[in-house]
Amino acid sequence: MDLKSERLAMHQADHAQMAVRDWLETQSRVTGYWRDLLISGGGNEDLIAALDEHASFLAAAAHLGGAEFYPTQ
Repeated sequence: MDLKSERLAMHQADHAQMAVRDWLETQSRVTGYWRDLLISGGGNEDLIAALDEHASFLAAAAHLGGAEFYPTQ
């Protein structure tokens, strides 16, 4: 691969990573929105907790780049 192709590939990868991180952050906010609606309406505590955990996971994945964050079992 020549230098121009390498630079293009790196630019595309950077753009894709930024887009994925933005998407994950947006999903975290949407999940938080639904969580807040459930809280204000007296929703099920287990569902609220699940949404809270999911929002936290999405936000962390957005900041860490995703793959590095997945917990081991």
